[in-house]
Amino acid sequence: MATVRVRFRGGPYDGVAVDWEVPDADDPPTSYPLKLHGAHEATGAVEYRRLERAPQGAAESWIYAAPEGAAG
Repeated sequence: MATVRVRFRGGPYDGVAVDWEVPDADDPPTSYPLKLHGAHEATGAVEYRRLERAPQGAAESWIYAAPEGAAG
């Protein structure tokens, strides 16, 4: 297992970065499902999709984006 740093773009977790244990740091899973908590509970979950590798020198390794129209 490897640890990658993921930053979320769009949706309710816009700008949040997390560490994620994945089998292959060069090819992490294509989606990251998140269950919403608090005031967002009525909306259920958001599935972020792998968008791109983060720019070289960035604090994170990968960028994951929420689908258009995801609650923010």
